[in-house]
Amino acid sequence: MKRKIISTLLCVSMCAALMMGCGQSDKSDTKENKKTEESKDEAKDDKLDLGLDVDSVTVATSPGYEPFEFEEDGELKGYDVDIWNEFSERTGIEVKWEYADFSGLLGLLSSGKADAVSAQMSPTEERKDSYLFSDPVDYYGSTVVVAKDNDEIKSVKDLSGKTVGVGSGNSMQQAVEDMYPKGDVKFEVYTSATLEAMFDDIAYGRIDAVLAQDIQTYMAMKSNKNLKIKVLEPFAYDTANIVFAKDNTELCDAMNKFIKIIKEDGTLQEISEKWIGADITTKKE
Repeated sequence: MKRKIISTLLCVSMCAALMMGCGQSDKSDTKENKKTEESKDEAKDDKLDLGLDVDSVTVATSPGYEPFEFEEDGELKGYDVDIWNEFSERTGIEVKWEYADFSGLLGLLSSGKADAVSAQMSPTEERKDSYLFSDPVDYYGSTVVVAKDNDEIKSVKDLSGKTVGVGSGNSMQQAVEDMYPKGDVKFEVYTSATLEAMFDDIAYGRIDAVLAQDIQTYMAMKSNKNLKIKVLEPFAYDTANIVFAKDNTELCDAMNKFIKIIKEDGTLQEISEKWIGADITTKKE
């Protein structure tokens, strides 16, 4: 009888101990969970609040436009890319990328497959009718590039009767067409070729000139000393902006706030110096 009583008491004691242990474990788990949630909240509080209630943003771009957006060892890099990297770092919002040829980027925006386009796109009147544009992220000169030994073409005024290469969707084509309303300039439109491939076509005599950004051309010449080209004086100055759907004022306004912040604290200039070797964030006079 005594043994039964002792056994019963032992069982009761063990159960009580286990229950106490479970209770302490539950309390411990609750405390840990609470700490984790508090840490998450603190981390969230440390992030830049631009008024966006989203976890991610999908940005469309066209790699192959070094030094602005290009792939190296499978990684997307460049000036425009680093702007979005900084955006993600400061806000905690994930940035996802969608790729397309330059001429197809706005289609991704219109179809809802992308929230923004970041690819050195300029705000032409036609584009502004259908899309929103952020404040400028950089300024550039529109130039004519010709063979190094070409003394016939000295400026954009000498393109009559010439064949000129231009990237598909490039706003410079419209600018030159406006200068030659009779259609005296023949355009060779490249949909996916790199700028260097277009420069090679100048060397081979397939085309007489190329319309290109001054910055990008100088960078190409710096990285490839074998390019036998020269850059004429810019015939116009323009801006590169980030593009959004017409009804996405929330994201556009948030990006404008962000651009203002990184301009004022010098971060945008640092990104420019890193990729371009100069400050392209201020307006050319």
